[in-house]
Amino acid sequence: MSQVEDFVKEVEGLQEAEGKVLIITGKPGSGKSGVLREAAAKKAWDYVDCRLLITEDFLELLPALRQEKAAEMIGEILEGYNSEVVLLDRLQTLFVPVFHIDVADLLRKLGKNFVIVAAWPGYYENGCLCYDKFDGTESIKINAEGFKIWNMD
Repeated sequence: MSQVEDFVKEVEGLQEAEGKVLIITGKPGSGKSGVLREAAAKKAWDYVDCRLLITEDFLELLPALRQEKAAEMIGEILEGYNSEVVLLDRLQTLFVPVFHIDVADLLRKLGKNFVIVAAWPGYYENGCLCYDKFDGTESIKINAEGFKIWNMD
Protein backbone atom coordinates (compact mmCIF):
# COMPACT_ATOMS: atom_id res chain seq x y z
CA MET A 1 0.00 0.00 0.00
CA SER A 2 1.36 3.45 -0.89
CA GLN A 3 1.85 6.28 1.56
CA VAL A 4 -1.13 8.17 0.09
CA GLU A 5 -3.34 5.06 0.35
CA ASP A 6 -2.28 4.64 4.00
CA PHE A 7 -3.07 8.29 4.61
CA VAL A 8 -6.51 8.06 2.94
CA LYS A 9 -7.35 5.02 5.06
CA GLU A 10 -6.32 6.92 8.20
CA VAL A 11 -8.50 9.92 7.29
CA GLU A 12 -11.50 7.77 6.38
CA GLY A 13 -11.24 6.12 9.80
CA LEU A 14 -11.74 9.51 11.43
CA GLN A 15 -15.11 10.18 9.84
CA GLU A 16 -16.97 8.36 12.63
CA ALA A 17 -14.75 9.60 15.47
CA GLU A 18 -15.86 12.24 17.95
CA GLY A 19 -12.78 14.45 17.56
CA LYS A 20 -12.11 14.45 13.85
CA VAL A 21 -8.65 16.00 13.73
CA LEU A 22 -5.62 14.32 12.22
CA ILE A 23 -2.28 16.08 12.51
CA ILE A 24 0.44 15.14 10.04
CA THR A 25 3.83 15.87 11.53
CA GLY A 26 7.10 16.17 9.71
CA LYS A 27 9.91 18.56 9.10
CA PRO A 28 9.81 20.90 6.10
CA GLY A 29 10.42 18.88 2.94
CA SER A 30 9.16 15.60 4.43
CA GLY A 31 6.31 15.35 1.90
CA LYS A 32 3.30 16.48 3.96
CA SER A 33 2.00 18.90 1.33
CA GLY A 34 2.45 16.39 -1.48
CA VAL A 35 0.46 13.73 0.37
CA LEU A 36 -2.29 16.25 1.12
CA ARG A 37 -2.51 17.41 -2.50
CA GLU A 38 -2.46 13.88 -3.92
CA ALA A 39 -5.14 12.67 -1.48
CA ALA A 40 -7.27 15.74 -2.22
CA ALA A 41 -7.13 15.00 -5.94
CA LYS A 42 -7.81 11.30 -5.47
CA LYS A 43 -10.76 11.68 -3.06
CA ALA A 44 -12.16 15.11 -4.08
CA TRP A 45 -11.35 16.47 -0.61
CA ASP A 46 -10.71 20.15 -0.10
CA TYR A 47 -7.08 21.22 0.09
CA VAL A 48 -6.88 24.64 1.78
CA ASP A 49 -3.83 26.83 2.18
CA CYS A 50 -4.24 28.44 5.62
CA ARG A 51 -3.10 31.78 4.21
CA LEU A 52 -6.56 31.96 2.60
CA LEU A 53 -8.25 31.72 6.01
CA ILE A 54 -6.93 35.06 7.27
CA THR A 55 -9.39 37.45 5.68
CA GLU A 56 -9.71 41.21 5.82
CA ASP A 57 -12.78 40.78 8.04
CA PHE A 58 -10.69 38.79 10.50
CA LEU A 59 -7.88 41.36 10.47
CA GLU A 60 -10.36 44.18 11.07
CA LEU A 61 -11.39 42.60 14.39
CA LEU A 62 -9.83 44.02 17.52
CA PRO A 63 -6.98 41.70 18.54
CA ALA A 64 -8.82 40.82 21.76
CA LEU A 65 -11.74 39.41 19.71
CA ARG A 66 -9.73 37.38 17.23
CA GLN A 67 -9.34 34.28 19.42
CA GLU A 68 -13.03 34.33 20.26
CA LYS A 69 -14.18 34.70 16.64
CA ALA A 70 -11.52 32.62 14.81
CA ALA A 71 -13.34 29.27 14.84
CA GLU A 72 -16.64 30.81 13.75
CA MET A 73 -15.13 32.87 10.93
CA ILE A 74 -12.85 30.12 9.64
CA GLY A 75 -15.68 27.58 9.97
CA GLU A 76 -17.85 29.76 7.72
CA ILE A 77 -15.10 29.81 5.10
CA LEU A 78 -14.73 26.02 5.26
CA GLU A 79 -18.50 25.53 4.91
CA GLY A 80 -18.14 27.15 1.47
CA TYR A 81 -16.12 24.16 0.30
CA ASN A 82 -17.82 21.00 -0.95
CA SER A 83 -16.27 18.33 1.24
CA GLU A 84 -16.63 17.04 4.78
CA VAL A 85 -12.86 16.47 4.77
CA VAL A 86 -10.67 19.56 4.83
CA LEU A 87 -6.91 19.30 4.37
CA LEU A 88 -5.15 22.32 5.86
CA ASP A 89 -1.66 23.14 4.67
CA ARG A 90 0.71 25.91 5.81
CA LEU A 91 -0.74 25.75 9.32
CA GLN A 92 2.19 27.86 10.55
CA THR A 93 0.40 30.85 9.01
CA LEU A 94 -1.96 30.71 11.98
CA PHE A 95 0.93 30.84 14.48
CA VAL A 96 1.62 34.54 13.81
CA PRO A 97 1.33 36.20 17.25
CA VAL A 98 -0.62 39.26 16.04
CA PHE A 99 -3.45 36.96 14.91
CA HIS A 100 -4.06 35.87 18.54
CA ILE A 101 -5.21 32.38 17.47
CA ASP A 102 -5.00 29.40 19.81
CA VAL A 103 -4.36 26.87 17.04
CA ALA A 104 -5.13 23.80 19.18
CA ASP A 105 -8.45 25.26 20.31
CA LEU A 106 -9.28 26.27 16.74
CA LEU A 107 -8.60 22.76 15.38
CA ARG A 108 -10.64 21.12 18.14
CA LYS A 109 -13.61 23.39 17.42
CA LEU A 110 -13.39 22.87 13.65
CA GLY A 111 -13.12 19.10 14.23
CA LYS A 112 -16.65 19.09 15.61
CA ASN A 113 -18.08 20.00 12.19
CA PHE A 114 -15.49 18.70 9.71
CA VAL A 115 -12.84 16.04 9.40
CA ILE A 116 -9.76 18.26 9.69
CA VAL A 117 -6.34 17.16 8.56
CA ALA A 118 -3.60 19.66 9.31
CA ALA A 119 0.01 19.59 8.21
CA TRP A 120 2.02 20.43 11.34
CA PRO A 121 5.48 21.76 10.39
CA GLY A 122 7.26 20.11 13.27
CA TYR A 123 7.24 17.03 15.44
CA TYR A 124 5.31 15.15 18.12
CA GLU A 125 7.04 14.46 21.42
CA ASN A 126 5.81 13.47 24.88
CA GLY A 127 2.17 14.17 24.06
CA CYS A 128 2.88 17.58 22.55
CA LEU A 129 3.10 19.04 19.07
CA CYS A 130 6.25 21.14 18.78
CA TYR A 131 7.27 23.72 16.22
CA ASP A 132 10.75 25.18 16.32
CA LYS A 133 12.01 28.46 14.97
CA PHE A 134 14.60 28.35 12.21
CA ASP A 135 17.38 28.96 14.74
CA GLY A 136 16.43 25.71 16.51
CA THR A 137 14.78 27.27 19.54
CA GLU A 138 11.34 25.98 20.43
CA SER A 139 8.66 28.49 19.58
CA ILE A 140 5.38 26.60 19.95
CA LYS A 141 4.41 23.59 22.01
CA ILE A 142 0.79 22.48 22.35
CA ASN A 143 -0.93 19.57 24.05
CA ALA A 144 -1.97 17.05 21.39
CA GLU A 145 -4.76 15.52 23.48
CA GLY A 146 -7.73 14.62 21.28
CA PHE A 147 -5.73 14.72 18.06
CA LYS A 148 -4.72 11.69 16.03
CA ILE A 149 -1.08 11.96 14.94
CA TRP A 150 0.38 10.66 11.68
CA ASN A 151 4.14 11.11 11.26
CA MET A 152 5.85 11.67 7.89
CA ASP A 153 9.45 11.33 9.13
